[in-house]
Amino acid sequence: MTTPFPDAPTAPAPPPAPPEPPIQRRRWPVVVTVAVIALVVILLLGTVIRLPYVIYSPGSATPVDHVVRISGARTYPHRGNVLFLTVAVSRDRPNVWRYLVAQADDDSDVVAEHDYLQGESRAKVQKENVVAMDDSQLAAKKVALEQLGYTVVATGKGALVEQVLKQGPAAGHLHVGDVIKAIDGQPIQLRDDVGAAVRSKPAGTTFTCTLANKGRTRSETVTSAKAPAGELRGKPYVGIGANTVDPKLTFPVDVTIDPGAVSGPSAGLAFTLTIIDKLSPGDLTGGKNVAVTGTIELDGTVGEVGGVPQKTAAAIDAGAKLFLVPSAEVREAKARAGSSMKVVGVDSIDDALRALRANGGDPVVRVAPKVAA
Repeated sequence: MTTPFPDAPTAPAPPPAPPEPPIQRRRWPVVVTVAVIALVVILLLGTVIRLPYVIYSPGSATPVDHVVRISGARTYPHRGNVLFLTVAVSRDRPNVWRYLVAQADDDSDVVAEHDYLQGESRAKVQKENVVAMDDSQLAAKKVALEQLGYTVVATGKGALVEQVLKQGPAAGHLHVGDVIKAIDGQPIQLRDDVGAAVRSKPAGTTFTCTLANKGRTRSETVTSAKAPAGELRGKPYVGIGANTVDPKLTFPVDVTIDPGAVSGPSAGLAFTLTIIDKLSPGDLTGGKNVAVTGTIELDGTVGEVGGVPQKTAAAIDAGAKLFLVPSAEVREAKARAGSSMKVVGVDSIDDALRALRANGGDPVVRVAPKVAA
């Protein structure tokens, strides 16, 4: 019987197994969740936070023929159209995202709210724009019918002073709220009567104004000067802005204008041209679509409108090849139009009619019945 040698070597023991690594929790779901929550918060804040700005963007280009109705006189068909243009103005403060989009849009303008409102509420500005639209319609009817040979009787209760230029001749003499009842003893019924009286004599003439304000009457003297700028540049002026008190116009033809929700005075020239076009044989626009913007005064003067870059964009989108704008705003319109559209500046209804005639339009025919002497 054999036995193992007592000194025989034994097999080495296997090394111990390394410890299992601790379980690592995956962190990316937490990171993603936090990022999503932060993004949602940012989106919500950008939607909720409102900024004190007003945004102007291109509006529409609408054929005026669709909004003008005439009865009591013969009307004529025409191939072309006068297009009146609108600007979309934000009614409420824009949120952050709307503001950023407008800032990046070349056809939009962003202005500070206080510059737009001038210390008034949005509701009051809107109300003033509605009144301005009504006034522009009255002026458009008067100017158009007079171009066609009709007589329009206009009356009012004086000229209400709504603005006095700080450096103008009237500063310190006339005040906002004054109603000009007479100049040098001659009754003033309409706002335009003031300009006619002042411009009937050379700059440097002293006028005596009879004024009414809050039930009291007083007299003030104002010496005219040459207007340093604007449409009256070089002409006699006294430096006020006024409107007719309780204007009443008697029209020989029934003209109704319904532009819908559009407000403001800037479609006045477009209304005027369309009334003339409908009542006069021939084609005032030469069979083309002509975009038009500009206020119209009772004396046929065309005034500035604002928002011209946006209106130019709307005119281009509508396919207009000619754009009539107030002369003072031609540069803005041409800068936006480039070679896409011809832009012509006008200062009066006569300028506008000449521009249309040069563009291939027919002359205006005086269609009013002749009154026997």
